[in-house]
Amino acid sequence: MSRQAKPPSVEAALASNPTSPSEHVLAQFEARVKEQLAQKSLTHFEGLLTSPLGFALTTASPLQRAIARIVDGRPLDELADDDVVLRACGGTLPPAVKPSEVAIVAGIRTAKSLSAAALAVYWSQRADLTRLGPGEIPRISIVSLSKDLADVIFGHIVGRMMASPLLSKLILETPTADTLMVKHPSGRPVEIKVVAASKAGSSLVARWSAGVIMDEVARWGADDAAVSVNDLRDAVLLRILPGAQLVYISSPWAPMGFLYDLVKERWGKPDRDCIVIKAPAYDMAPIIWTPDKLEIARRDPRIYRTDIEAEFADPEEALFTTSMIETATRETPIIAPPQQGIRYTAAIDPATRGNSFTLVVATGQGRKEKVICLAKQWTGSAVNPLSPAHVLQEIATILRAYKVTVLDSDQYMGDALRDLAHQVGLVLVPHAWSSTERTKRYLTLRTMFEMGEVELPPDTLVKQDLQRVVRRYTQSGVTIDLGKTNDGRHADYAPAICMALTRWHEQQPTQAAKSFEDEYTGLTEQEKLIWQPLEKSMRRKADRAFRKMRFRA
Repeated sequence: MSRQAKPPSVEAALASNPTSPSEHVLAQFEARVKEQLAQKSLTHFEGLLTSPLGFALTTASPLQRAIARIVDGRPLDELADDDVVLRACGGTLPPAVKPSEVAIVAGIRTAKSLSAAALAVYWSQRADLTRLGPGEIPRISIVSLSKDLADVIFGHIVGRMMASPLLSKLILETPTADTLMVKHPSGRPVEIKVVAASKAGSSLVARWSAGVIMDEVARWGADDAAVSVNDLRDAVLLRILPGAQLVYISSPWAPMGFLYDLVKERWGKPDRDCIVIKAPAYDMAPIIWTPDKLEIARRDPRIYRTDIEAEFADPEEALFTTSMIETATRETPIIAPPQQGIRYTAAIDPATRGNSFTLVVATGQGRKEKVICLAKQWTGSAVNPLSPAHVLQEIATILRAYKVTVLDSDQYMGDALRDLAHQVGLVLVPHAWSSTERTKRYLTLRTMFEMGEVELPPDTLVKQDLQRVVRRYTQSGVTIDLGKTNDGRHADYAPAICMALTRWHEQQPTQAAKSFEDEYTGLTEQEKLIWQPLEKSMRRKADRAFRKMRFRA
């Protein structure tokens, strides 16, 4: 029979546990005091944002703390003497009253999303629910351009609350993909919900609102009623609870739309109705935006202006700077003659009157990776328009020296020009670029200039045309505009250069086809339709031409 283990003596138990009963009681008391102090610190927005038991922004800058106090309507106290805070408020400090609307325009990586998350949770505990009837559940809405963007804030809310021993007690139900139910101090539930701006209209009026956060509103489309900040704001004001707020948080973008107008009208003029704060990234988060990182950001002046300085972008700016163009321009010759063993491509921007009919010949081999060997134009007028047939005949003669028979073009007069090109031994491939594709290609071309990959001829018109290409910022993104001069010129070389050089950029050299039929199988359906009507003689010419081609069109 085995012997039962003898229980340890009291002395042995005390020896194994050095904490005495009195020390244990004291530790429990200290823990309760710390919890009460933590709960007290969470009773205002700044405390909830910065407390380790809240959203743990323990490294909050003076400006981040000042913004938290401004939103909460609390006095700035010692922060009122901070020049950074005064500058962010537009030179006038706001009154110590809780504003109905707040706009925070700030640089990137400044804890905007984390602050928005903390604010939503704070509202859930401070909302005035006295006017609600039995069963009515108020809603705090987080609205962004897309649900994916709003989910960033929602992720902060769920993650921080579940990780906090204090905040986790407030969660009433398991969070769903877009909704969290939180317990109000009265015991009633408050819903926190994220929604895309395009679907926010009905969501904002479905329940009484305990507050709305509109995220990245500078990028909302001003002309699209589905995502109009003004429409959503008007809808909320009809269903908002007493003391609830509307807060707009965003980095700046195009100089138009709701947020731009609000900053222009109300920055530096704070009152209890509306306060606007404009905070550069280096003031909001100096611990992140160190001098080294700011120096890197300065390499792109536009990005630095919007994402760092928190200034709205210029409405338009030159896509290609003068220094870019001059760096890319060779000294001589104005026309680089064809060389044995080098493959060439050609592109045109056709026109008949006013604009010029332009041709460029390019190659992916030479001193730089993308070279404009030749640029030539033909210009007509309203009285004496160009004859496309005569121009194409001249182009065919020029291209014969470069052994080029395939010609890229835009869609202007595509069908008619294709037939005319066929008559002179050329294959015209028209490209119907969408606005998005067109913008993408011009931005790619800019990158090629920035990387030092482009070589241009010393042609004044080429330089001037590229200088006239403008990048314009709109609510929906970036568009490309070709500047027009008084003589009707429309940056006519730019489209042909863009077609020719971006083609070399996106396609790598391929081995020459062994025969026309081999290469024919790799064509697109559109290009097969171009080749089908060719006569046998043209097919023989094409066979020879395709052996010289650098890429599959």
